[in-house]
Amino acid sequence: MAKFLTRYGVARGVRHVLDDVVDVALDDQGAIDHVRTREHGDVSGDLYIDCTGFRSLLVNKALQEPFISFQNHLPNDSAVALRVPVDMAVHGIRPATTATATDAGWIWTIPLFERLGTGYVYASEYSTPDEAERKLREFVGPAADNATANHIKMRIGRSERAWVKNCVAIGLSNGFVEPLESTGIFIIQNGIEQLVKNFPVGQEATDEGLRRTYNLQAAHVMDGLREFMVLHWYASRRTDNQYWRDTKTREIPDGLAERLEQWKVKLPDQNSLYPHYHGFESYSYRAIILGMGGLPVQPLPVLGLLDGTAADREFRLVADQAAALVEKLPSQYEYFAHLHGLPPAQRKAGTTR
Repeated sequence: MAKFLTRYGVARGVRHVLDDVVDVALDDQGAIDHVRTREHGDVSGDLYIDCTGFRSLLVNKALQEPFISFQNHLPNDSAVALRVPVDMAVHGIRPATTATATDAGWIWTIPLFERLGTGYVYASEYSTPDEAERKLREFVGPAADNATANHIKMRIGRSERAWVKNCVAIGLSNGFVEPLESTGIFIIQNGIEQLVKNFPVGQEATDEGLRRTYNLQAAHVMDGLREFMVLHWYASRRTDNQYWRDTKTREIPDGLAERLEQWKVKLPDQNSLYPHYHGFESYSYRAIILGMGGLPVQPLPVLGLLDGTAADREFRLVADQAAALVEKLPSQYEYFAHLHGLPPAQRKAGTTR
């Protein structure tokens, strides 16, 4: 995707400079005057986008914008990842990413055409990197023996402001939450869309208003995602070790406690969620609450007065339709083998290549 967007931009007049930033120089107003690169010298501009990831070299370091940690709510701050080669022609491809709870976090398993992407997201307060890597390798089995582990330290939280003076932090340089819902790309996309909507015009009075609008929306998105992610852990029924017991007593964000009490007697709807846009609808909240099973919830009393015959009939129809589609549609491996151009004889799982 990054290479495609690079080609797309360069073809339309964007100058692409590939280099390392070694220093950031500020002007007498405290804004960024230029960045110094390793091979191309000084590069200056009117607006800077901080895409330096967790380092946040421009907004947090050069411009010294404070960072608000979410770790008191979401303790998972580390990960170890493996790229595991797997012959999917033999094993087939599962149709979804799988998240598996562990002693100090969770393990992701992402099936790709020729390998598995897998990793363990954990809280360093409850596990060392060596323990986490050992747990992940045991989980994967012998296929992980020759895979190289990549250890990642995550910065959980957000900048107080994403747009400071003439610099906008987008993606990890602004903030990140617990990755269980894979919100990283959404946060990037939202940041870009909001910048387009609030693009500066070079008039300070107007631009300051645009910055305030942008920063308020960016903060709402991150704070709303924090609430949704905290719900995953708080609503879990698991209590078999200290990590999981602490998910029930850890501090929760302001406002969520009141909403949790309301959801016990009336499941979330659009009127009882975190009130600002953050990408998740009420049905996502209901799925987590009902699926995790740790909150004492009950159906609305009015539902007991309704005849469920028609609803039961619709549910059976959906199940029958799904079963029929499974019978006639290609498997995941067959579909991706087709996209990769494999001949028909080699597109079924269980065949040799």
